[in-house]
Amino acid sequence: MPGSTLPLAMRLSSIVVAATLALTPLGAGADTTKTPAAEAQAIATRFQQTLGARLQAAMADGGPVNAVHVCRDEAPAIAARLSRESGWQVRRIGTRVRNPLTGVADAWEQTQLADFDRRLAAHAAPDALATYAELDEPAGRYQRYMKAIVVAPLCLACHGQPDAQSPALRAALQADYPYDAAVGYRLGELRGAFSLKRRAP
Repeated sequence: MPGSTLPLAMRLSSIVVAATLALTPLGAGADTTKTPAAEAQAIATRFQQTLGARLQAAMADGGPVNAVHVCRDEAPAIAARLSRESGWQVRRIGTRVRNPLTGVADAWEQTQLADFDRRLAAHAAPDALATYAELDEPAGRYQRYMKAIVVAPLCLACHGQPDAQSPALRAALQADYPYDAAVGYRLGELRGAFSLKRRAP
């Protein structure tokens, strides 16, 4: 989904869809019979669509440096808003992280990422890489959900090979993420996941 090569009408359509999702409270018209797994999937999809549209718009407006600022500032804000509205703890995790203070997978998430990686290597469809579980943890019983993030063309601008990045982009990444390890990815590789968690009722 490279924002710079999509036709303008498609980019604008994606932005409108995402803006509508962002402005619609999660509870509006919600199906109260929805299973926890389906509820978590809908939230993860909303996160993915909203962030994807913002990244496409940033790339079209100012290129990869703009996209870095969206990931730094807007992605956490989107996750925080979804968390407040839904009651789930919503975040992104990575197989390699850009900021070591955020996005580091816990033990269960690491296991799921390894499973996603195996399934992807066996040619599973990226959209099929999701999992739900209820787990007994030290603090109680929790519902957990993960949906894979697979490297798309848009991702490569900031997460591909460092020697292919412009000096301006390298400078922006080093300024915002001095311990960045989230580079060197290839198209179709597992980048991480949307991860949701809440205490089971």
